[in-house]
Amino acid sequence: MDVLRFIVGGVLPYLAVAVFVGGMIHRIMVWRRLPSPPITLFPAPPDGRSNTINTFKEALFFRGLFRSDRALWVSAWGFHVVLALIAMGHLRVVADVDGLFMRMGLSESGIEAMSAGVGGAAGILVLIAAVALLARRFLIRRVKEVTEVPDILALLLIGSILVTGNMMRFGAEHFDLALTREYFASLATFGGAGGAEVLGNNVFLTHLALGLVLVMIIPFSKILHFGGIFFTHQLIRKN
Repeated sequence: MDVLRFIVGGVLPYLAVAVFVGGMIHRIMVWRRLPSPPITLFPAPPDGRSNTINTFKEALFFRGLFRSDRALWVSAWGFHVVLALIAMGHLRVVADVDGLFMRMGLSESGIEAMSAGVGGAAGILVLIAAVALLARRFLIRRVKEVTEVPDILALLLIGSILVTGNMMRFGAEHFDLALTREYFASLATFGGAGGAEVLGNNVFLTHLALGLVLVMIIPFSKILHFGGIFFTHQLIRKN
């Protein structure tokens, strides 16, 4: 078990970062080489500034999806928004940002209450949205026809990460915030993170391993649509 903890906690994080960075560099180079043949459009396409604004609107609000399928838009947009909130909430796990909240007038107990309330609600809501998106791939015929195995596996992986995260928040093996910050600090300073005390929490170890696997597959999966839109959407609109 100690070997597994060392591999997951002390080796896999660095491997995941290397794979992610290398994969992103490769994908960006591929996107930049995409052909952009001239196409005559009517009415005329927007200028560069308007094009950029439209791209950000599409990325933030899923306007195209809203126009075509509002039922799907509700679950998909809500899923992405809550995921973004959870990602921001994890900043408190990996770094001590409580001082910023205190300067905003929150007490330590208030910060804990906000984290518990908002984080707990977000974890439940995003899990419900993930289940709805997964069920949609099996229950709606036109979606089932275009669904591939990697699509299912990606949703199952995200769902597993959400489940283990909720287990740490609501279950018996609640993670220790101070120990978790110490662990990520040791990772950042190459300080022997593989022997960190927090890795003794099996749910945390599983959650960490699943999260790192997700990081590694992002550049090679459809999950990267959040980055690709800034290239492909621009190519479509500038012609």
